[in-house]
Amino acid sequence: MIPQPHRKRLLFLLVLVAFIVSVWAVGQRWLRDHAGDRITLRFAHWQLEPGVRDAFDSLAREYERLHPNVRVEQLLIPENIFRQWCTTQLVGGSAPDLVQIGKGVGHGPTKRYFIPFTAEANQPNPYNAGTTLARVPWRNTFIDGMNAGYDPETFECYSATLFTGTIRMYYNADLLREITGSDTPPATFNELRLLCARVRDFARERNRDLVPIAGSQLSGSILMDGLFQSQTQRLACELNPGAWFPVDTEEFSLAYLNGRWSLDAPAFRQAAELMRVAGQLMPPGFMESGREQANLMFVQGRALMMMGFSVENAGVTKHVTFRLRAFRCPQPATDDPRFGPQMIAPAAENAVATYGGFGLTRSSRHPAQALDFLRFLTSEASCRTYTRISHNLPVIVSVPVAEELRDFSPQLDGFPPGPSYMYSLDPKALLLRTQHLLYGPEGDTAVFLEKFGREFATALRNDFERNIQFRTTSVRRTESTIAATRQLLLASPGDPVLALKYQSQVEAQNELEAGVYYTQLRLAQAARR
Repeated sequence: MIPQPHRKRLLFLLVLVAFIVSVWAVGQRWLRDHAGDRITLRFAHWQLEPGVRDAFDSLAREYERLHPNVRVEQLLIPENIFRQWCTTQLVGGSAPDLVQIGKGVGHGPTKRYFIPFTAEANQPNPYNAGTTLARVPWRNTFIDGMNAGYDPETFECYSATLFTGTIRMYYNADLLREITGSDTPPATFNELRLLCARVRDFARERNRDLVPIAGSQLSGSILMDGLFQSQTQRLACELNPGAWFPVDTEEFSLAYLNGRWSLDAPAFRQAAELMRVAGQLMPPGFMESGREQANLMFVQGRALMMMGFSVENAGVTKHVTFRLRAFRCPQPATDDPRFGPQMIAPAAENAVATYGGFGLTRSSRHPAQALDFLRFLTSEASCRTYTRISHNLPVIVSVPVAEELRDFSPQLDGFPPGPSYMYSLDPKALLLRTQHLLYGPEGDTAVFLEKFGREFATALRNDFERNIQFRTTSVRRTESTIAATRQLLLASPGDPVLALKYQSQVEAQNELEAGVYYTQLRLAQAARR
């Protein structure tokens, strides 16, 4: 046992060593940043998938070869701490040059920490010279027109991205052939049910530790949400008879509060029943499991299938020893006697959604160089490199989907899906609290609907009140922006760009205010009922 005086000295020495190492690390970084004429650019993101990291590292080295005076560092921040870390860096003025926007970063007041680059977005990307995109405005080179980086409050572009994706059911093609004699995945939900039953029989007969689908709380929610939307298609269209097109989730909810439909509607009952049936395909306790547990079970060959995101493709491929394939989670067929009557047609996927763009921070010491690097990252050539290394779908319009990524291509044929509550705060929280009543041997649709129905209206109203408050705050915040644009327009009355921007801001403001008044009116009508 170390004597007390020696323990104190040892503790002091450890603290001293830690302090010296910290000073050395900070000093090394400072020296790198200030050595000669070479500058250092840093970009931070939460995409820790191996393929993404490797692709960005390759692009960073390529940019350094083109610009020998620039050094590029990639900062990998786990997504569970990304918001706290990034907010601290932004407020403290020590944020990297480029930061991925999302996970709670970049919305509302935080926008003050990013520099808009709308003017540059309207000009061609110089790194597309010599390609079919040479004269195309930078924003129009993205599959979504840079919509993910556009801020409707200020009418400015704040970020550019390389991230898009689809949700797929990964499967072990070798194991599927062993079980069924074919590696063709199921095409309908009923076929998926039959396959899962066959997998259980196979595991029991061979005494194998094997489940049909490796489930987790996240993948289970995604699966159930897609199935739920298939059952609300027809009802959502009936609420919008003039266009025969599904109303959005907000109008769907207002219609419920105003008595135009109830939880006794066949659509909602069948949606709950379909979720119950789907829950039987997952392993017991799947809603308590994390993604890591499901991924481990799948790569070890203890599950035939696993729900996941296309961005995970490279990471999953790296860890499996079997042939990996993927398919879109099948929906009920429209001629399914049990779940088909509530459908109009299989739902199409969103083909143009991107996310998680990189924003230029106001704390950047080299904003011009950082913006140049962002242009380089999102050029056609860089997108090809990123797609090849990361095994992810491209976001640049001229880059085709590689043959090995065909399983992940968006399926564009179909009808729009019905409303979803996956992104509504209170209704989603209510669903997460009550959906356990659907799953397991004692799962009961009637019990779930009774429990869910007690709080559903309150959850919807809470969501609307929060949304009204957010929109009202947005209106007030945007008024100063509109006034500033008007003053600039008065000083330069012949500027067509300013004139268009001012007109667009006013129209958007009017639409936003009208939406607030409409929602308040519908809520008041519901309250009088």
